[in-house]
Amino acid sequence: MNLELTHFPDFQKGLFKETVAGDTLEMLRDVKHQVDCQYLAHIGHPEPRPGADVVDEHLPLLTTYPVSWMLRYFAKDYIKIDPIMQGMSLFPPRADAPGTIRNLTSEPALAPAATHYFRDAQRRGLGNLYLAVCATNPFGFRGITLFTFDTGDEDQTAFIERKRKQLSAASARVHNALHGSRNPALAAIIANLLTKREIDCLFWAANGKTDGEIGEILNIARWTVVTYLQNAKNKLGCSNRTSTVATALALGVIDIPAVAKAYL
Repeated sequence: MNLELTHFPDFQKGLFKETVAGDTLEMLRDVKHQVDCQYLAHIGHPEPRPGADVVDEHLPLLTTYPVSWMLRYFAKDYIKIDPIMQGMSLFPPRADAPGTIRNLTSEPALAPAATHYFRDAQRRGLGNLYLAVCATNPFGFRGITLFTFDTGDEDQTAFIERKRKQLSAASARVHNALHGSRNPALAAIIANLLTKREIDCLFWAANGKTDGEIGEILNIARWTVVTYLQNAKNKLGCSNRTSTVATALALGVIDIPAVAKAYL
């Protein structure tokens, strides 16, 4: 699988020497101020395709964790035990799932390794309370937002009840800002029209790469990249490269541009 990571450490630009989206950055500032959390992370969770046992291999993750923790996260391979990365099993499909909150700090069903993960995060200053909130868009594409807090001596149950409406609204805002137009059924139909290489080229084009750079990344010739993008343009009925990428993003065939990409 590969993880498409958009990272805003402490809401600063330029960690990976690329330009981050100003509107997303402003949205994160507003959400952080609204709920008064320490950090937040959000992941969109595609449902398994018909006949498949696993979800789409592309997992888009947005996080504001500090750089030091992200380095430790990947070094320790925490992605394999992080509950919010393990699909929507935290929130089985049901009518009341959107807005449902799970306190992962005291979740009895968590595996010992996951409990250790949260204890390690707490020791390193990420907070002592980890709340996962389920969200969905109008097309049924779901996701999870994780909010971290340092509650001090305050009763955590009372804290959660006091924050419940704020957290549900904040999670919905983040999810819809990132995935509000994503239609899984339509995306699957469109994706079946495109080859994997065409989708790969569209993804890297969305990340601002030139034809030559895409060719180097995918180990193919520059003119092959041009051909793939031309084919995608024709299949999506677009007039130019920009509209082709925009259409692929809007349909959910590719995800939001990533600041960094980690291969797992």
